Amino acid sequence: MVRTSQWRSYNELRGDYNWHRHWDTGKGDIVNQGPHQFDVDRWVLGKNEERVKVSSHGGYYKYAKNQCSQETANTQTATLEYADGKVLQFEVRGLYSMGEGTMDVRIGNLFYGTEGWMEVNGGKWKTYMGRDNEPGPSSESEEESVDLGYLAAPGGGGHYQNFITAVRSRKIADLTCDIQEGYYSTVLPLISNISYRLGRNLQFDGKTEKFVNDKEADQMLTREYRKPYVVDNAV
Repeated sequence: MVRTSQWRSYNELRGDYNWHRHWDTGKGDIVNQGPHQFDVDRWVLGKNEERVKVSSHGGYYKYAKNQCSQETANTQTATLEYADGKVLQFEVRGLYSMGEGTMDVRIGNLFYGTEGWMEVNGGKWKTYMGRDNEPGPSSESEEESVDLGYLAAPGGGGHYQNFITAVRSRKIADLTCDIQEGYYSTVLPLISNISYRLGRNLQFDGKTEKFVNDKEADQMLTREYRKPYVVDNAV
């Protein structure tokens, strides 16, 4: 029997956590961690719009091909702009870098507004007002305390258990996050990768789930566009 799909020999180093970093099994760290952080961004900014301009650039640096098989970027910046001018920016820093803000944020969010800025690091957050960075409300302020703990990455907020509970009960109401919210937060890093791979700016229309006047980019929205597997053996 000849299989219609192509296969590669199992490689433990490639099949463990590193599956994230190959195009045929994952979409890089922007799609690995990105949906979690974009979810926080959209929640804070109140963004459920589906039409967005996207530009993403970066590359895979330092290591030669004979040192590592990673295909996705280890350094990548994605900028997404909504119709009202609000901008989301996501950075993949796979090489040497530093934390940001006063909380040394390494996996988290920074928000910049007209009156001040806010840093979010896991379940903790702080705000700073004006040009002099006067301390504002924070997760430590008794009168302004807000629990952001459920925004932690999978494994830290009972997300897996919640999914299993909902599958067993078959009740949408049991889900912590509605599937539509998950779509909004996941599509942003996915279309960022398409911009990165094509090397140009794009505009995505979520109502039609297509890019505006770009058939080549539309093709990358389908599973058929996936890079071919390396065939080591066939049965």
